[in-house]
Amino acid sequence: MIGNTPLIQLRRMVEPGMAAVLMKMEAWNPSGSLKDRIVKYIIEDAEKTGVLKRHHIIIDASSGNTGIALAMVATLKGYRSRIYMPETKSVERRKIMKTWGTELVLTSGADQNSHIWEAEKAAKDTDTFFYLNQNGNQGNVLAHYYGTGGEIWAQTGGRLDCFVAGAGTGGTLMGVARYLRDKGSPAAVVGIEPDSPKSKIEGLLHFDGTFVPPIWDPSLISEQRRVGDEVAFESARRLAREEGIFCGPSTGAILSVALEKARELGEGKTVVAVACDRGERYLSTKLVPE
Repeated sequence: MIGNTPLIQLRRMVEPGMAAVLMKMEAWNPSGSLKDRIVKYIIEDAEKTGVLKRHHIIIDASSGNTGIALAMVATLKGYRSRIYMPETKSVERRKIMKTWGTELVLTSGADQNSHIWEAEKAAKDTDTFFYLNQNGNQGNVLAHYYGTGGEIWAQTGGRLDCFVAGAGTGGTLMGVARYLRDKGSPAAVVGIEPDSPKSKIEGLLHFDGTFVPPIWDPSLISEQRRVGDEVAFESARRLAREEGIFCGPSTGAILSVALEKARELGEGKTVVAVACDRGERYLSTKLVPE
């Protein structure tokens, strides 16, 4: 059930003379985001190698989507889980995780990386915890290399000119970029980050120098662009109103740049962008107008 998500062409938001924009619908994974792929891959790899034991509590730092995916997969496989998440993230995410039975630890919202530091402290107790470590585990990259990258290549017949995804942990960007490079594709790879460390675009990381995910390899990226909150939220609203696709603000940020690239590249070219997660987990945020 995880993976093999559809690639949907936008019809109303793309104007004449622009490149085609195709959305990779990762929001249609079972728990509602692209993070299902990496959680399943890392856990099953750890099971095969014997690193993950039945008594372990699986932990990770998450802004929400990995936590939700981990809560679901851990429950299905019979493990306990604990998620470290900043207190500033949407209440819907908390409720979804708790419904799947995870233990949720909220950390300070003053530091965008507080949840990472707290998870790393706990992870030192290797007898009790298995640390998923999405920011540093190469399984994050490989899940998207073999999954997302391979699927996009097959779905487009290898004919894409630009790939746009969010810069959070970097797993999606790194995995798909490596796949495209290994296939000899000249497609540009564009990473999206918020324009401020105080951004309300959940799931994306502002590269302010305090923390860079260990799996991040800037040599694989053609360019990085920054997007403000208002642009991200309005693009997500437009996607719902005009295309009938209800996704979160990180998808809005990605889409805004995908449309920019489509204008730059012009007709006859193809831009693939990632639809990261479902909009329902942002009902308490400014994504939904009063």
